[in-house]
Order: sequence, then C-alpha cells, then structure tokens
Amino acid sequence: MTKDDPLAAPAAVPVGLQPPYRPADRYAFLQSGATRLRYAWWNAVGTPRGTVLILPGRLEFIEKYATEVVGELLSRGFAVVGFDWRGQGLSDRPLPDSHKGHIDRFETYLTDLSLFLDTVLIDAPRPVIGLCHSMGGHLFLRSLAQNGSGPFAGGIVTAPMMGLKRQALLRNVIRLTPPFQAVDRHYLFGTGAFQASKYPFAGNVLTHDERRFRFTADWFEADPRLCLGGPTIGWCRQALRSMTAALAPGMLERIDLPILLVSAAQDDLVDPASHPPVVARLRQGELLTIAGCRHEVLMETDDIRAQFWVAFDRMAKEICG
Repeated sequence: MTKDDPLAAPAAVPVGLQPPYRPADRYAFLQSGATRLRYAWWNAVGTPRGTVLILPGRLEFIEKYATEVVGELLSRGFAVVGFDWRGQGLSDRPLPDSHKGHIDRFETYLTDLSLFLDTVLIDAPRPVIGLCHSMGGHLFLRSLAQNGSGPFAGGIVTAPMMGLKRQALLRNVIRLTPPFQAVDRHYLFGTGAFQASKYPFAGNVLTHDERRFRFTADWFEADPRLCLGGPTIGWCRQALRSMTAALAPGMLERIDLPILLVSAAQDDLVDPASHPPVVARLRQGELLTIAGCRHEVLMETDDIRAQFWVAFDRMAKEICG
C-alpha cells in the first residue's frame, strides 16, 4: 500500500458530526497516471469478517459515509475501505473549476477502479463485499461484467444508475449539443457551482431525513476541497453512453456473484423501473424495493435504513458466515 498522506485526510470535522464520525486508520493517495486518487482504510475491530469497499455516487465523498455508515460496518466486524472517484472528494479534479463534475469517458473510472483493486485492495481481508451507490453501483456492475469478479465475493448496490428518470429528455438535449471538448466542459444547463442556499431540504429528491441531508453541505463547509457542483455536459454524455454499454446484450449475464440491488421506490433521479430488468439478467441477483425511500438509501430515515441493514446482515452472513 502507499504511505499515509496528511493531505488525504479531511482538514476539519463538522462540529455537529464529530460524535458519530469515524476517522480512518489510513488516508492515502494512489497514483493513476498524472491523477491522484484518494482512499481511506479502517481496520476491523478484532478478527475481521471480511472487508467492505464503499464506492460512492456522483458528488459523494468518503467522509459522507464515514459519518455513520463506516461505524455501522465496523460494529459488524468488517474492515472498511472508502474510495473517491477522480473528480470528486479529495481525488484530483480534471478541470480548473473544481466544482465541475466532469469525466472524459466512464472507461477512465473503470481503469482507476481496476488499478485500485489490483494494488490497494490486494491487502484487504477476505471476503470482500462491494457497497456501492448510484454511479458507484453502475460502475461496480459494469466492472464485474467487463473485468470479472476480481476480489469480490458479492455486492450490494443501492439505487444503481442503470436508467434515469428523465433519461429521454437528457438524451434529446445531449443529441442537440455538439460533441466538442469546449462545449462538454460547460455545466449542464440549469446547474452550476455548489451553493448550499440553492439546495434546501424542502422539496429535495435525496432523502426524508433532514440531518443526513445536511451531511454534504456540512462537510463542504468544514473542508471546501470536498466541494462539488453540477455535472458537465460531457459527464452527462458519457453517463448515457456508459449506461448503454452496461445494458448491452450479454453484459449483465456475465456477472456470477450474489448481488443485492436495493431500489428506492420514491427515487426521482434514478428510475426504479430500470432495476427489475437488471436483476432478472443477473445470475444471482436479488431485488429489494424499499417503499417510501428516496434516492439516497443510506442517508434516509432510521426506519428505512433499518430495512437496508436487515438485508445487508442477511447477505453478509451468507457470504462471510
């Protein structure tokens, strides 16, 4: 593994989030070409049952999960590893405007993930379970289909980005937008740099839980390096291409691991209707649809999260004993 790097640790912890927050045992960067990719490592308490790798969604970052989820996993006997995709968290940003969520192509994410699995995760206690949200769930499934199981013994994907609620509209917009680099680096129409005042809890599409909804803004304020705004036109163009690639005939059928897909019934970002066909194509797929749940399953209310953890514990017992 690479050495600890103090620049890979958060600069500060929000005062209100200090009690549940679990600082990592190791913060470090992995070099992928000219880009530094940030990860964090928590050792299991006692003999590890295995390792959970957290692959977050777009806009997300390690600390959002370290606030509560990491502690919940550690209490279950797992070592935990968190990973920041390039362009978010404390991984390097591709554009001078660090608030722009941009990628040249989703295959770059997959290359970064393969490097991470082959180098950093090689030391992780087995078995390894993927816990992946939204974009992270999409990339996890696509990686399994294209590159095989690797170190994983199973995976849980929450609201995976396999179809968008307004996908037809987005496709029409992208189709009418010239595929030039200068154009693709602009924010998607109607988005921009992050401003907390533009993202009130009232009317949000992410969660019913106001405290957890504010995790993102609280961390952005505590460490502005984490800040990320809207996606670029290019990110959206590549996301659409990647979803098409992931759903190509024969792709999902290659995945031969137990996969629990947790679908949020009230999701207004990712289309819940895209999930049953995905599960039907997996060799060992299982679908859990949580009623009354918005997009961010693990940032939802306690009663909704409890349903997730019941399913997680059952699957973890099947994989790890």
